[in-house]
Amino acid sequence: MPDQTTSRTGLHGIPGAIFWVMMVAIMFYTLGFATVGWAHIPPNWMGLWLVCAPNDTYADQYAAWLKATRAMITIGLILLLSSMITLLLYIFIHSLSLSRTTLIRAFAVLSFVAVVFMFLGFVIFGAQLPYHLNWSYAFCVIGSMFCLAAAILSLVHMNWPRQ
Repeated sequence: MPDQTTSRTGLHGIPGAIFWVMMVAIMFYTLGFATVGWAHIPPNWMGLWLVCAPNDTYADQYAAWLKATRAMITIGLILLLSSMITLLLYIFIHSLSLSRTTLIRAFAVLSFVAVVFMFLGFVIFGAQLPYHLNWSYAFCVIGSMFCLAAAILSLVHMNWPRQ
């Protein structure tokens, strides 16, 4: 007789919703992270990693705050991916030495901390170029909002009555 699991996880219910919300978050955040549309100051385009400007001295004036933004946004991405790995372990791996409660709590903490770092990066960048923000910046913000929604769903899942 095959083993039967009493676990109700998988890609249905609240864990499934958290999974799909996180997939959307990763898609939006990674797209915004990697593209050059964070700011548009005609005729120049600016991303986290590249400034498309007619002269090379244009990028030098952004050195300190741009490095801070890069750090915050990159830490946010690393935490976002770490939380997704934790979620995958929670949903798909049923024989693990860690308790399932620990995994979902770790997911919630990693997700909330990721959103904090993302928010700090958005504030640093947005404070410097408030009227020139563009689509890549918006995609990262949308991705962080989905990450926040997944973290909130995980709190709901932790407090949902078990049957």
